[in-house]
Amino acid sequence: MLIAIEGIDGVGKTTIAKFLKEELEKRGYEVVLLKEPTNSEWGRKIKASLNKRLSAEEELELFILDRKYNVEHNILPALKQGKIVIMDRYYYSNIAYQAARGLDAERIKRINEEIAPRPDIVILLDAPPEICLERIMERGEIPNSFEDPEYLKKVREIFKSLKDNVVIVDASKSIDEVKKDVLRIVLERI
Repeated sequence: MLIAIEGIDGVGKTTIAKFLKEELEKRGYEVVLLKEPTNSEWGRKIKASLNKRLSAEEELELFILDRKYNVEHNILPALKQGKIVIMDRYYYSNIAYQAARGLDAERIKRINEEIAPRPDIVILLDAPPEICLERIMERGEIPNSFEDPEYLKKVREIFKSLKDNVVIVDASKSIDEVKKDVLRIVLERI
């Protein structure tokens, strides 16, 4: 099973992904948790651009190359071994973030689905950008160029328009409530 945890920056993806991995392992499942961008040469270039954005096309190209690497070296091998793969970001982020910069969402989706397996479920953690940016600052981080409030509003709307296997979870609730909601959704699907 392939599970993608998606949403704008600061919504709680990493917290929920780690929690879900632990809970599924307690229930006897073999679980692999992966994060995008990876630490491949392309992922490192993406991370290096956090405060000086590349063009939308350059970002898209790097994300595609990074995802090809991730699919080939991590995702498909784990799925073939019968493991549950949890993605802390996947190609739905690519669609939302680059489409918010003016690229065609359907084109981004098509390119990604040619190289990457579709997730069995996409957990879209949803909260207003104001809440998410507050969380980022609470953990002592300075928002980067991907975390502009107006840009994140566009990204959020694109995320909410995605339909394939997407389940929206209200991430403005307490973390315990969000964890409970996500675990229930995933256990129902397993």
